[in-house]
Amino acid sequence: MMALRKWITSSLVLILGIGLILPTMIWASEAEQSGTFTMKVSSQMPNQGDTIEVVIHAQELIDVYAFEINMAYDPTRLTFIDAKSDVPGFSVPPLVKGTNIQIAHTKIGQGKGLEGEQSLFKMHFKAIKNGRSDLTLSSVKLVDSKLISNTKLTNTRTTLTIHDPYHFDDLDSFDWAVEAIEALASAGIVNGTGERQFSPGAAVTRADYLVLLMRALGLQGTDRGEPFDDIEEGVYYAQPVTMSRALGIVQGDESNQFHPKASITREDMMVLTDRAMRVSKHLTVEGDQEDLTAFEDNAMISEYARKPVATLVKIGLVHGYENGVFPVETTNRAQAAVLIYHLQTFIKVKN
Repeated sequence: MMALRKWITSSLVLILGIGLILPTMIWASEAEQSGTFTMKVSSQMPNQGDTIEVVIHAQELIDVYAFEINMAYDPTRLTFIDAKSDVPGFSVPPLVKGTNIQIAHTKIGQGKGLEGEQSLFKMHFKAIKNGRSDLTLSSVKLVDSKLISNTKLTNTRTTLTIHDPYHFDDLDSFDWAVEAIEALASAGIVNGTGERQFSPGAAVTRADYLVLLMRALGLQGTDRGEPFDDIEEGVYYAQPVTMSRALGIVQGDESNQFHPKASITREDMMVLTDRAMRVSKHLTVEGDQEDLTAFEDNAMISEYARKPVATLVKIGLVHGYENGVFPVETTNRAQAAVLIYHLQTFIKVKN
């Protein structure tokens, strides 16, 4: 069986390659007339995770004994699964290199090749990332029963628009945060900034992170505590901030100001998270200096934030990136969502 398979593979390679060696002048006019090609896609607006079928169809075939198809695709948005032909004969395993896929098939035995209309291949892809993605049928090489070959440059193109099946369309560059953002959106903990927009790279204010934290932990408390001088009565974050002050999560500065509209730093985000988890009795352990040694920038962590940051690292809520924890950088919406998501996962596992 193995020997037969090797013979068939060798035969197909010979058939597809021999046209480069043999003269083609005698049959050139007939070979050039053979074949026009179309590409039909099962869905041009698939959801991320969907399987897409692409059918390569031929018309006006004249004595086609073997054929080779070259396809260009975007491997960052599509994963190639397989290619199958209903034409009797044998297919060579697909050759996938970079953005190109080459598939080939030949009939077996004596006799004339395909005539007229025929589905040549059915290819399957998985949509893995939302956005626009082109599929291009670059060329089709045909070989007739006399082993005369002709390559047709088709450049037939179709554009897919892959949609995230959830809430937001602007998470392309934030793959690491998609699961967290979508889960929190489904639970009503985070909201978008516009129609199917989350603005993952936008900075998070101190007030907004506190609102998110209180909502995620379901924290309740009195709203009759001392108000901050820089928070207007009736704004959407006034009650959560006042509640968190009564619970000891926030303190404000010496001027009795909270600075609600200032962007929150990564270390302050971790400090507030640590305090809120302790108030809600979800956190009892404490980290230490040893938990920070993996980060090359750990000396930049403020003294008041060192223990909270170390604690969140210790329990796995914070992992950092590029060998750093970047304590004084501004927190963006994606980072805040990931921390809240990890927090909720930690609580579920613990309980």
